[in-house]
Amino acid sequence: MSWFNRTKKASLSIDISGAAIKLLELTRTGSGFRVEHFSIISLPNDFASQKKISSSILAENIKKAIKESGSKLKQAVVAVSEAAIMTKTISLPASLKDDEIEEELIMTADQYLPYSLDDLYFDYEVQNTNKLNPDMVDVLLVASRRENVDERIEALSLAGLKASIVDVESYAMKNAFSILTTPLSDKKDNQTIAVVDIGSTMTSLTVLYKGEVIHTSSQSFGGKQLTEEIQRHYNISYENAGLGKKTGNLPANYIEVILNPFQKLLIQKTQRALQSFTSSSTNRTIDRILLAGGGASMTNIDQLLESNLNIPVTVANPFINMSLSQHISLQALYQQAPSLMLTCGLALRGFDA
Repeated sequence: MSWFNRTKKASLSIDISGAAIKLLELTRTGSGFRVEHFSIISLPNDFASQKKISSSILAENIKKAIKESGSKLKQAVVAVSEAAIMTKTISLPASLKDDEIEEELIMTADQYLPYSLDDLYFDYEVQNTNKLNPDMVDVLLVASRRENVDERIEALSLAGLKASIVDVESYAMKNAFSILTTPLSDKKDNQTIAVVDIGSTMTSLTVLYKGEVIHTSSQSFGGKQLTEEIQRHYNISYENAGLGKKTGNLPANYIEVILNPFQKLLIQKTQRALQSFTSSSTNRTIDRILLAGGGASMTNIDQLLESNLNIPVTVANPFINMSLSQHISLQALYQQAPSLMLTCGLALRGFDA
């Protein structure tokens, strides 16, 4: 498996979450990128709660996403979640070459990982010179159970695609962050940025300093809870609750009775996650928050977070500096832009394959 950078003109990403299949195809245009195709296919309501994810169901929905988008590419980048990986930073002699580093890791990995290498895919990246010993370098080892990776590969294969790269979600988020042109001030390179990704079933926090991931965490909370509360309160189908949430076509008391309490809880959970980070990182402060995921499209959520946390908040749009193919609707793409942040990061990763 390749989880680090090791060019091509076009790249396809398939972002698989508990709620949807998201597809994005990008092409290079000089020094920039163009959006060629994108689509989002919702998964069944009970999909995320299934103990064993069906590769065949994933494949059928990936096929739908491909057909709806019009993409013709046959290789794609996918990702596993942060919960599916194990990481360890190891110090090795700086004199070792790449093949020697790999051989050393193969021989000693069982000292650092709770599983046999036969049960794992792993990759590594040489970081920086060790602060305590200049003759050593720090090497980041990343591993995942084979079943976690094979599940993604199989689903793509059944859909007629080949997995060119299996990435990690937080690394993909870093890729998307690297091309954002939101006004992060003149000192953005030295800022500590928190990317809060509000998904359907999970809300994740990725903290970046100087563009590098320094912290990740996640919690079981997301837009699905809001949909289910709408469904329960108004006694309507889950599908109609989701549609009403998107269009705003709900009873007049929806904002006061359901949306406001949900947003208050989201703010509290975000605040706790940020406090957990700052308390464990020698009191490093957050300079700015970027909102991603479908939940970032909630009315005024950026303003509410900013006023409650006293931190500047921006809704992420990774496509702000990209050109679009003629058949792409700017309004439709920008409406979905926050939820495509991870998908975009995966597509960018594909240019390294």
